[in-house]
Amino acid sequence: MSSSEPGAETGRFTLERVPPDDGRRESLWVALAMLLVLAAGAAGIWLRQEAAEPPAAHLSLNREQTQWLTELSIGAEEIRFMAPSGGPWPEPAALAALAVPPFDRPEYRWQQPAADCYQAVDPANLGDFALWLAPEGGIFFHAGDSHPLTGCHELTFWTRMDNKP
Repeated sequence: MSSSEPGAETGRFTLERVPPDDGRRESLWVALAMLLVLAAGAAGIWLRQEAAEPPAAHLSLNREQTQWLTELSIGAEEIRFMAPSGGPWPEPAALAALAVPPFDRPEYRWQQPAADCYQAVDPANLGDFALWLAPEGGIFFHAGDSHPLTGCHELTFWTRMDNKP
């Protein structure tokens, strides 16, 4: 045996080559495990992708309808200020004469199906608004053609547009 071979004896001692413990192999295995986890996550995300659904048509308002919604919320506060004890509520013609927004605009036809309820009917059938001044009320929207209300208790299929629960 030559002295350059591992385990070669030189006198009474045996020389053995010991590789340094610098963590090279562990770093390699950790990097491979991380790459495997990242690849599995990316594959899972890619396989579970679904097409995004467009927002519901009845919840998307155009610019004019958004302006109406804002004016209705302002108008509701003004009406509550006019009748602080909860009534009698003014008629739409009186609100138009007092220039309460949006009652003073002629784009919609206004109805008052109940004392504390106002309905704005859009002649183009793009969507109607209802303002219910009762404590459980609020501002409601119905997309498309709707029928004239006989009271605000029938707003089941209307979408609540204010931030009340």
